[in-house]
Amino acid sequence: MTSIIELDHLTKSFKGRGRKVETTAVNDLSFSVEQGEIFGFLGPNGAGKTTTLYTLLGFLHPSSGGGSVFGLPFGDPEGLRRIGYLPEYVNLHEYYTPDGMLNYYARLSGLDPVEARARASYVLERLGIADVCNKRISKFSKGMIQRLGLAQAVLGNPDLLFLDEPTSSLDPVGRKDVKDLLLELKAQGKTVVISSHILSDIESLCDRVAIIRKGRLVKTGKLDELLSTGSGVRITTDKLPTDAVNEIQQLGGVVIGSDTVFAIELPDREKEYDVIGILRKHGCPLISVAEQKSSLEDYFFDIMKGEETK
Repeated sequence: MTSIIELDHLTKSFKGRGRKVETTAVNDLSFSVEQGEIFGFLGPNGAGKTTTLYTLLGFLHPSSGGGSVFGLPFGDPEGLRRIGYLPEYVNLHEYYTPDGMLNYYARLSGLDPVEARARASYVLERLGIADVCNKRISKFSKGMIQRLGLAQAVLGNPDLLFLDEPTSSLDPVGRKDVKDLLLELKAQGKTVVISSHILSDIESLCDRVAIIRKGRLVKTGKLDELLSTGSGVRITTDKLPTDAVNEIQQLGGVVIGSDTVFAIELPDREKEYDVIGILRKHGCPLISVAEQKSSLEDYFFDIMKGEETK
């Protein structure tokens, strides 16, 4: 795989005013983002996520360390031409209509007029706002502005997208539209970096994540590998006599029952075959055996709690 983004011991500090001490927002941060992946950038408020994105875009200069985007220095014009960016707080020219605004930005991006109109029409349709393309932005809801901000970010067909809280203001339909678009872009070989507090969206979209706290990298890796750590097993059957329940509980299993199905949850796979043996002994049909992975939300909170105790 080709690395699109490289961070090499990136540090960004801000000088204090008066008697205030210097604040380090990003502290010795190193990781990479590969071409064609959706990468989640996670952390609590004040962790340094937005400062990191600003540095990658060249809005801020590193205090020490550095890295590259497309093999170029942060903020290099050649690299910026290949980047789309959606900030956390979308601020658009409210006197424009969506169609007029996107055509304006398309011309700024260097697209010829015919291509500009075609691309603007495509992103408006793709994000579900084509039917209001002649309505002034000042009349838009917060969710509609969020959609239009994303339309502007993808307008120039960028190779790399930086998205800061892209679904925070959207209803379920809007979130699905955005997620479908991002998966479509990934299929085209585009690279997407998402910073978000909506961990369910990160879990459903991202290939890899980096988690930071107080500017430092806490964990990075493939999402499926991180969430498989400490995963348990759920075994289901439609018959479970009391004797079998007692034997399973002695093994550390938790039984969740109803009239039609019983679920047996084990904290790990060590006792899986022992439980299956108990089911066979008591004539209980085996319906399914499935790995129970932690959710990203559970994993994130566990990581944050562990960091607090250090």
